[in-house]
Amino acid sequence: MNRSTRILLSLLLIAVFPAACRSPKKVLTELDKQQVKDSVLSEVPTGPEIVPVGTVFDDKVELAAYSLSKTQVKPGDGVALTLYWKSLAKVDGDFKIFVHLDSTKARKTFDHYAVGGLYPTANWNPGEVVKDEIAIQLDANFPVGPAKAWVGFFDARAWKEEKKNVRLAVKTAGRARTDKQDRLLVAAFLVGDVEQKKLVVRKTAAAVSVDGKLDEAGWKQGMVDVGPFYTTDGKLIPEAEKVEAGMMWDDTNLYLAYQVADSDLRTPYTARDSTLWSGGKSGSSDVMEFFFDPDADGLDYLEFQVSPAGVIFDARFTSYREPAWKVASQFNMDVQVKALADGSLNDPSPDKGYAVEVAIPWKSLPGMTGPPGPDRKFSANFFRLSNNGTWAAVWSPVGNDFHDLALAGTVTFGQ
Repeated sequence: MNRSTRILLSLLLIAVFPAACRSPKKVLTELDKQQVKDSVLSEVPTGPEIVPVGTVFDDKVELAAYSLSKTQVKPGDGVALTLYWKSLAKVDGDFKIFVHLDSTKARKTFDHYAVGGLYPTANWNPGEVVKDEIAIQLDANFPVGPAKAWVGFFDARAWKEEKKNVRLAVKTAGRARTDKQDRLLVAAFLVGDVEQKKLVVRKTAAAVSVDGKLDEAGWKQGMVDVGPFYTTDGKLIPEAEKVEAGMMWDDTNLYLAYQVADSDLRTPYTARDSTLWSGGKSGSSDVMEFFFDPDADGLDYLEFQVSPAGVIFDARFTSYREPAWKVASQFNMDVQVKALADGSLNDPSPDKGYAVEVAIPWKSLPGMTGPPGPDRKFSANFFRLSNNGTWAAVWSPVGNDFHDLALAGTVTFGQ
């Protein structure tokens, strides 16, 4: 039995017998004291599994980093989440750590005091780092799809005695995403058989003409099919609504290709940066969407859309949904696009679908002047919105929030 397995098993005992975490333990045994000693560090550890965060709560506590034992979990299985809290100042009151595990259909909570109830926040000393290990155990019927772990602090006494939800306020978001309830989205994983997507994109040496036909030697030589598409909660979409997407690259451009099955093609828009994802007066529309983060940090990412009519929407966000899309869409790339509809747009006659070909110059992407090196990782996700059948098809399931890149696919560029 390896060390990570032993840790997870010991944490699961806490999850199975949660009484020890309902209130902090007042009298510690020698074994308890040793456990606290082992969990109080002088500095934040580093390593490939440690993810920096830097979120500050009320100028008193910083979530400096975290680690997650795995990013794919089956219902009934468990995952170990480790939080590294840095104490900045004394915390007055009986503040408890909350963990909300949110899926598209359910929430499971793991509220606790640090170190298995042995080291409450009132005992933390400024300057020390508290290693807080949490066993996240899923029920056998936990919903399949994306699951997101939100954390923060609430006043346990105020809640118990007065039903007041008093929380430590997020002062600095750092590298992470927060919400209006002073919750921090610290980690995400997929539940079920769908793994987080990884793709190595090949280079093409042949010339490419952006004509929407995808039959050139360049595509035959270089295109990598990204694989199957799913509903937003991780179920395969019907074959009749099949979506195929591919990528390749050369020294000048990043290339995208789409082939979409669709029996009723509709889009009312003709102007660039229109709201292609909505249907206007018709109430529905067809569009392909592509999200791309050139350094996979959740900051400075692109949203790019193409309709069956070849109309595009492109926007650059500096952080999660910031600035507002009307401001973000003032960013326009020097991009080549061609869409070919196999059918007739906006009429009741049956259609077969549409194809799209895109060439995005590397120099148009944030922080880039040319093609990336082989070690550079990008975050990417593909979406198809449809006016009929399955509303949304996705490459890497992230729930209904397409801007949530925590579970987007990882892309690297090889030869």
